[in-house]
Amino acid sequence: MSMGLAVLTFVLVSPAGITISKLPPPTLGSQDSTPVQMVWGPASTHIQHVVTVVMENRVYDNYFGEYCLTLGPYCTSTGNGIPSTTCVPKSPTNLSLGCVNPYPFTTHQFTTTDIAHDWNSGHVAWDNGAMDGFYQAEGSTLTTFGHYNGTTIPIYWDMAEQYAMSDSLFAANLSYSLPNHWYLIAGQAPSISYDSFLKTSTDRTAYLNESDRTLTIQDLLNRSSVTWKYYDFGLPTRSAAIMNGGAAYDFWNPMAAKSESYNSNYVNHFAPRGDFLNDLANGTLPQISWVIPAANASDHPGYNVSNGESWVAQLVDAVEASPEWNSTAIFVVWDDYGGWYDHVPPPRAQSNLLSFRSPILVISPYAKEGYISHVQLDFFSLLRYTEWQFGIGCVSSLDCQATPPFDFFDFNQTARLPIQFATDWTQATYPMQLQFVGMTLPDAPLGPGCVSCVPIGGASWWTHDPPRTNYSLGD
Repeated sequence: MSMGLAVLTFVLVSPAGITISKLPPPTLGSQDSTPVQMVWGPASTHIQHVVTVVMENRVYDNYFGEYCLTLGPYCTSTGNGIPSTTCVPKSPTNLSLGCVNPYPFTTHQFTTTDIAHDWNSGHVAWDNGAMDGFYQAEGSTLTTFGHYNGTTIPIYWDMAEQYAMSDSLFAANLSYSLPNHWYLIAGQAPSISYDSFLKTSTDRTAYLNESDRTLTIQDLLNRSSVTWKYYDFGLPTRSAAIMNGGAAYDFWNPMAAKSESYNSNYVNHFAPRGDFLNDLANGTLPQISWVIPAANASDHPGYNVSNGESWVAQLVDAVEASPEWNSTAIFVVWDDYGGWYDHVPPPRAQSNLLSFRSPILVISPYAKEGYISHVQLDFFSLLRYTEWQFGIGCVSSLDCQATPPFDFFDFNQTARLPIQFATDWTQATYPMQLQFVGMTLPDAPLGPGCVSCVPIGGASWWTHDPPRTNYSLGD
């Protein structure tokens, strides 16, 4: 098939049907063939560093449901946000009970309560694609229908305006964090992770055993010379990791469950998140990075969302201020739907029902300015791009056959100059001046950017924190 300048030819690995309730068969893509062949290849993208930042528990409508609903100076295309006529029934089977209109949050809702987002509540909300079961799924609370906008999350909206985003990227698993983090690094997940919170010793033992049988991208990387790190926390010993709900069961660091991660081949690839800034400063940023926030800067309900966008801005500003900017692509995604309302029914990838739409910000000198992609993508697409960019093969049939996210980029354009973002939401204003001349309004405010790229009033967001064991706020 064709995609602009790209001609894609996939090497299919284990194309047999995969059910959503079972572990896909572990397979490794061939290292002797190129899974994706293109008219322009990985070398011509100019990208030498791929950074994937995984935030927490949001859907597209919750963050961008009001973004660029109409064309204008800062909106050259429109996003598939919340329709103005939306009113979600309180009961799909009894419409006489009335309906609920989605509503904008104010600054008083920077911190909200955590709401249900497990396998059962997700499927009640989905209601076979009707997307009308959210009120029931969330115990008759209205929180699920709240959403933010350019006033309450101006830094994220400024990033979307300056770079690229999508209104058609779907998370992988309609439940909580753990399986979705697996899919981002493996294209598959231990089946017990779909609906188990690993509370019992039996579940934990089964999870560890199944994790060891689940191949991930690190198995591909170990057969290559590509450099990589998972920036979250450094791994303890294996025995310490499996005791008392330790690192092996962390919902945001799935490779910590694999015994091989504690071997000398792997253990040094797991680092405290603060090392990301150190590696940037030292010129030792690896080719592939995953960066996981501390819980209080993760956007997870229960924590202040202004902390999360400040942390992301610090990360982006640091990359943009580094020599690696001209060779880097940053993908910022949110891992699961978190219980929030979204009006778009998810599709399937092969036989797997995907989750609701995840927001995504794509920041790179080769990202299109102010671009909203409508190409259907999913978490497997991000894994596929990383595998393709560094020629390391693929892991499962889902990532091998995923659509790569090339639509975000114009690799023929001259590398764009960095744009420093405000790291305090009170100093940010949406919209900010667009970078390219001829696309700005005379009175467009220019938010002050990061001057020193040192965390402001939140150094703990970058420091090491212990593995997350409070799963009521860690899922």
